[in-house]
Amino acid sequence: MKQRSTLLSFAAVALTALLVGVGGAAHADNVVIDGDALTTNVSENSIALGSIACGSTASRTISVDVTKNGNNYPSTNVFQKGAVLTVTGSESHPDVEFAPAVEDAGEIAVPGNWDQVRNNTLSGDAAQATVVVTGSAEGSYSATLTVRATGAGSNGSTLTRTADPVTITWTVGACAPVKTATTTTVTCDGPTVFTGEAVEPCTAVATGANGFAQPVAVGYTPNVTVGGVTATAAYGGDATHLASTGSATFTITKAPSTTTVACPDRVTYTGLAQEPCTATVTGAGNLSQDLLASHSANTDVGTATATATFAGDANHEGSTDNETFEIAAASATCQVTGFAGEYDGGSHGAHGTCTGLRGVDLSDGLQLEGTFTDVPGGKLAWSFQYENYLPQGGTVDIAIGPAASSISLTCEDAVYDGEPHETCSAIVTGPGLWEELTVEYADNTNAGQATAVASYDGDLNHAPKTETRTFAIAKASSTTTISCEAVTYTGEPQKPCEATVTGAALSTTTPVDYAGDHTNAGPVDVAAGYPGDDNHEASSDTDTFVIAKASSTVEVTCTPGSVFTGSAIEPCTARVTGAGNLDENVTPVTYADNIGAGTASALATYAGDVNHTGSTGSATFQIDQADSVVEVTCPTDPIVFNGSAIEPCTARVTGAGNLDENVTPVTYADNTGAGTAHVSAAYPGDENHKSSTGSAEFEISKADSVVEVTCPTAPIVSTGSAIQPCTARVTGAGNLDEEVTPVTYTHNTAVGTAHAEATYPGDANHNGSTGWSTFTIVWSLNGFYKPVDMMVNGAEVVNVVKGGSTVPLKFNVFDGGAEVTSASTLGATFAVQSAACQAGAEYSDDLFVTTGNTALRYDTTAHQWIQNWQTPKTSGKCYRVRLTTADGSQLTALFRTK
Repeated sequence: MKQRSTLLSFAAVALTALLVGVGGAAHADNVVIDGDALTTNVSENSIALGSIACGSTASRTISVDVTKNGNNYPSTNVFQKGAVLTVTGSESHPDVEFAPAVEDAGEIAVPGNWDQVRNNTLSGDAAQATVVVTGSAEGSYSATLTVRATGAGSNGSTLTRTADPVTITWTVGACAPVKTATTTTVTCDGPTVFTGEAVEPCTAVATGANGFAQPVAVGYTPNVTVGGVTATAAYGGDATHLASTGSATFTITKAPSTTTVACPDRVTYTGLAQEPCTATVTGAGNLSQDLLASHSANTDVGTATATATFAGDANHEGSTDNETFEIAAASATCQVTGFAGEYDGGSHGAHGTCTGLRGVDLSDGLQLEGTFTDVPGGKLAWSFQYENYLPQGGTVDIAIGPAASSISLTCEDAVYDGEPHETCSAIVTGPGLWEELTVEYADNTNAGQATAVASYDGDLNHAPKTETRTFAIAKASSTTTISCEAVTYTGEPQKPCEATVTGAALSTTTPVDYAGDHTNAGPVDVAAGYPGDDNHEASSDTDTFVIAKASSTVEVTCTPGSVFTGSAIEPCTARVTGAGNLDENVTPVTYADNIGAGTASALATYAGDVNHTGSTGSATFQIDQADSVVEVTCPTDPIVFNGSAIEPCTARVTGAGNLDENVTPVTYADNTGAGTAHVSAAYPGDENHKSSTGSAEFEISKADSVVEVTCPTAPIVSTGSAIQPCTARVTGAGNLDEEVTPVTYTHNTAVGTAHAEATYPGDANHNGSTGWSTFTIVWSLNGFYKPVDMMVNGAEVVNVVKGGSTVPLKFNVFDGGAEVTSASTLGATFAVQSAACQAGAEYSDDLFVTTGNTALRYDTTAHQWIQNWQTPKTSGKCYRVRLTTADGSQLTALFRTK
């Protein structure tokens, strides 16, 4: 069905109030919307709640709905289908509340859901709220209730309809007398030590105004065992005093305990840990029990200790006791036997064992004092001492008899040497005996058999002994030796050898036999022989001597005048000479260090022939350095001055042998400021090239400069005179940074945009330049004045104002010392924007509602501008009001509606 909302009229909003409370009666009240008007249709425009008991509440639930009455189509704007209605109630008495509350106005929303059917009554969803009145004091009271409906209209606008105020009346019955408060205080002594009985150390008293004091019985939580105890007391009140309770805590602390240890005075050492002691603990609350005693140092002879410790329990502190007892020494069994036997060179004494409890070996506690070595021995003392055992001691016999001796006689066979031979040695040995003996000889010079005898006479500890041996003396060998002198090839036969015969007491010669060719260079074999005699064996010898090659001589000759070319230079020849008319060229000639400048060497070697040894000859020659050339390269275009040394050039050196490399450093002069810079580079030379230098020039042009004029960015308040707030600085390459004067101004007196300009003429390294800037001259704005607040302690103030009320915005504008009073000159505009409410900001709610002309006007009496601003009809919203004058100056203030 097509909607025809412009022809429909919602005829009524029905308000139904239901009284809930003591003495009240339910009845209906109607609020009617008829066209553009919303009126209250009740006989007395009031709601009587009747009498309310003191301290009680009465409430009335209000239903609001929309109806269409009649069959006519009104031509006025009505609430549109689907509109959302808001019903707002207001109250003006502290005992009256309107709920559910939205902000402080009690708004409730009604979702629109109306159908439009011709000639029928239309109704929508109802909205409900409740008026609650509290009887706080005896008397008669009244309050005003206002109902307002808002929602979307059929022509697209927002409709607001307000009914006439409704008065609510009620009375409060007599209130009962007020009782005075009391305080119950519990006081406890403590802490208290555990006794095993209930502990009650607390008292309580209730006190109040006018010296009231009343003892109160105290009750306890479990108060026998150790721990925290709470004591409570409750005063029940009386006809003039309120009841009260109190509590306090105290602590029952642990009682001490006593631990007792009992031990015997003495026990005998057994080798085992002994625990003869007992222990008990006693304390408050019938504490009595046996404890396990812990023993220490209770095995060895000495003082032992027994200790018992009670750790404590829930009601008793711990305690400790200890006692000592003695452990006496035991007896050991010892058997000691002395040595009996022949002398053996060793020390002999006694040996024995000692046995303790349970057969434990205690022999390491046996001490034997000394030993005997020689015949016949003697008596030795012994003693026993061991931890935990009684000491013992005594003596024992040591018997030693003489020992047999033995001679070891050894001989070596000898070879005749013309002298007597004594090749034997003799040693006598026995227990503790080792001694060399003198040997007697017979027939011990010539070749044949010799005899040797050794004897030992005996001593205290050893018997005497004699021993005999024979040995052989063999013939001595003879040695025939051929010796030859070194000889060199001469072309003639050579006999450079001699043969000698040597041996023991023998020195003679024998002939040498030469065999083969002994003329040419090479080896020659020779031989010689000796037939022997009575004391010498025969001998012979052979040998070889060499006829050595003759030497040769190699001579190397070099042509002077060589210069470095980068390639190998070979200017030398070689020739060899020697015995037998040797004279010929030698090839090849080898070279070293013959490429680079300096001393080169040449070497030639002759390998030799059958009768000549090889030889080597050498010579040196000089290779001189080659020339070098340095070339410096710089940019052909000028380089702009930058304040630093400019070094754009490179240098390269070339020369023989592929010399081609950069030269560093490149040296500059006059290369900082604008003008002609000079550059040079030097090559120091190397082992193959002489030194050289090169030079060049390049141009440095002036750099640009930049003048920057700095003016305040914030507007400057007009003074009526010329304002000159700007400064100028010039910057450029090379740390150019200096003030520029003068700064010239235009339009710097009146309100508006002023212009500042400065010029730098340039210098030896910089071109001149000009810079400019602007600044704004504005009027001085003062305001907004009371009742509007602007700032408190440096923070913006949020002005709280009732929605829909009018706020006067008051301010002054000055141009220098003259006040601006012309509206056309002022050119003021006002703007209102939604704003975020600032959490934690300063708030001011001293605004008052004012009326008056809403147009901007100048009050000649108060000498100030006034603009009345009607706030939006909202609540809990924030807005920022901004005044802007013709010069761009602004004043802003922040508001919140309520």
